[in-house]
Amino acid sequence: MVESFCHAIDTINERVGKIVVWLFIPLMLLVVMEVTLRYVFNNPTLWGYDVMIQLQGVLLVLAGGYTLLHKGHVAVDILVSKFPPRKRALIDMITGLLLISTVGLLLWRATLYAWDSWLVREMYMSLITYIYPFKIIMVVGILMLFLQGVSEFTHNLTIVVHREKAVK
Repeated sequence: MVESFCHAIDTINERVGKIVVWLFIPLMLLVVMEVTLRYVFNNPTLWGYDVMIQLQGVLLVLAGGYTLLHKGHVAVDILVSKFPPRKRALIDMITGLLLISTVGLLLWRATLYAWDSWLVREMYMSLITYIYPFKIIMVVGILMLFLQGVSEFTHNLTIVVHREKAVK
């Protein structure tokens, strides 16, 4: 049951990552448009900057679980890479607990902020755009990173307990 849960989390993060990457196209087009309007025509939009910030935030937060799944976060593994798989998994479990606790705290606080934002239907001051959907998406992305951390911890626990090789 735990294995199927972890596989489901891995699959969801894989799919979300492959979908979210397409947000780079509208973000890039929006940046080009905004820079052109600002520096060529001296007439920037009122909403462009806020939308760019939201798109960048969505990309960043929803790609966190995908990045963790593919070991894309910064890691200093000069010493750890020389360890056998079981010892490496044990070290990854320790750092995984740090990740899970930190991201769990972030998830809790982000959920409170998103809930408050939802209740008042929070808006940007510069334009008539709601910000609470973005805060809800942040909670979803942080949750996916948290669950991916649990999946990675479980995988490493399996390696340590069953003395398996690091195959995923």
